[in-house]
Amino acid sequence: QASMLNPHDHAVLTILSGGYLRLGAGTAALRALEQARALKPDDADILATYGEVCREEREFEAGAQALRAVSKRAPALHGARFALGNCLTHLGDLKAAAGAFEALIETGQCSIDVLYALSQLPARVVKSDILALCDELEASTKAPTKEFDCLLALTRGAAHDQAGNHALAWKHFVAGNRPVHAAVRKVRRQDRDLEAFFLNGVRNARFPEVPAASLKQSGKPVSLFIMGASRSGKTTLEKLLASHAKVKRGYENPIVENAVRRAFQSAALPTRERIFELPPPLDQKFRQFYGEELARRAGSARVFTNTHPAHIVGALRLAAVLPDARFVFVKRDINDMALRIFMKRYISGNSYAYDLNQIFAHVRWYEAMIDAVSGIIPDRSLVLAYEDVIADPASAVAAVAKLCAVGRTRKALPKPGDDRGCAAPYAEFMLGATGG
Repeated sequence: QASMLNPHDHAVLTILSGGYLRLGAGTAALRALEQARALKPDDADILATYGEVCREEREFEAGAQALRAVSKRAPALHGARFALGNCLTHLGDLKAAAGAFEALIETGQCSIDVLYALSQLPARVVKSDILALCDELEASTKAPTKEFDCLLALTRGAAHDQAGNHALAWKHFVAGNRPVHAAVRKVRRQDRDLEAFFLNGVRNARFPEVPAASLKQSGKPVSLFIMGASRSGKTTLEKLLASHAKVKRGYENPIVENAVRRAFQSAALPTRERIFELPPPLDQKFRQFYGEELARRAGSARVFTNTHPAHIVGALRLAAVLPDARFVFVKRDINDMALRIFMKRYISGNSYAYDLNQIFAHVRWYEAMIDAVSGIIPDRSLVLAYEDVIADPASAVAAVAKLCAVGRTRKALPKPGDDRGCAAPYAEFMLGATGG
């Protein structure tokens, strides 16, 4: 209402954009911000909100650029500096990310979210004593919430893990996960029923005869869906692929959900956003809206990646609707993956992540989905093992480049982090937690 009465007030437009963002309407948020920036291009609040919107939309490069400017012009906007650290973490600029988080600590803005974010970075880039800061924060927090206690335990666990104190680390991981597991037990039962439903559906699917598009003749960017269970190594592979001049990282972008939503809305139907809910008569509308956003996000790149793990349940539907899409599935040692999931704090969803038996069950389900889907679309998919990617990155990148018809890269590949065998020090603890 305020914007309607005064459409030329940049502050009102900025606040309106923030409201759109919290409602999950990223496109509307960007539109309002574009109007605000036209009125006052250098306003720090506008840039901070723009950075937040870009972060939510997985446009991390643009978000980091805007948030860096905010940090210089308005260092008191501490939320912008935290958002900058998150963007830099996703971009792989880990030293700069640590610097952003530690700058908050230096200015007295130490929070459990900041400490947890620091604990997820390699020890070599972190200067702070995380365990000592955890003790100080716990002592100064008068009424800690259950969420605070859980996150504090996971943060301490990560710090002990990096220090090689595995028994202490395990104790804190268990303490951080136990209350959440109890709270989501009912949801997990429902999710397991859904997983069984989707796996049965894929195994009994009658996939339509849709020929794969000739990528060399198509002028459209290739949608490359990189799928794997959480902590399987999707981001590592995506970062390696981005060394190719024709590949642009899309991270876990919402392009599919946005296009599905618009397709439903164009038909005046109740809005949905999952691809497997899309009725076949709306396929053409979906392709239109998807293509528009793909072109905007991909720019001049020939391959645009998407690492959202939830797309596994709609992979066959995506393959049917997008003939030029390609799929890479990533598997990993199940013990290593289970440990890393158990160490991680998830903002929402992932009901399996707080109990080792449930984690193992979920990962086995996901890999059964990979086997079923890849067996149906072998000409458009590739299955890679994380361990093979780390052992021979060049061969992995070359195989994916061939799948996407973009040729080999001549650039030197970045050295990937090696997380193989991370569960070995915890083997006895994990065996005890799962009952053998």
